[in-house]
Amino acid sequence: MDESLVSLQPEQAVIRVFEPMKSAQDKLARLAKVLEPMGQLALLADIFESIRVFQEQLADVAAAFEPVKAVHSHLENLANRFEPMRAFQSEFEHVTGAFHERLVQLATAMQPATAFQDELAHLVRAFESTKALQRRFVELSRAFGDAGNGDPGKSNFSGEDGVSGRQARQQRERSRGKG
Repeated sequence: MDESLVSLQPEQAVIRVFEPMKSAQDKLARLAKVLEPMGQLALLADIFESIRVFQEQLADVAAAFEPVKAVHSHLENLANRFEPMRAFQSEFEHVTGAFHERLVQLATAMQPATAFQDELAHLVRAFESTKALQRRFVELSRAFGDAGNGDPGKSNFSGEDGVSGRQARQQRERSRGKG
């Protein structure tokens, strides 16, 4: 054992043991501050249901449009042989072009959301081990117990995932929009 730890007061020795984790604790505290805006982002995700419904409606329109495309082909042949039909054929092309353009715009508008989803997937992978690590630290804390209070099995954690009661309440309030 490190001789410098023995010469310190017991509390100081414990502080020195955990000193390498101070930086990690500071970063985890900053992470907690990020969770509140993430809850607000979750509220923005409600928009996807209305977009999904709209997409289904347009899929119905596109399915109904298939026979119209066949008519368009005949109309194009007719417009090549009969000049007055060119204006009608041109208008038809403007309508289909406008649909195409608006759908491309909508798909492009969704790019930030898909990029965000990719980033979230990356974050999920990066944080995958945190629950297991937290559970191990809770188990380690129980091994040391709270000698001062006489209840070695008691911890400051309320859930299986190691979230304190206060933290759990804050998470529930955020999820309800009260955060």
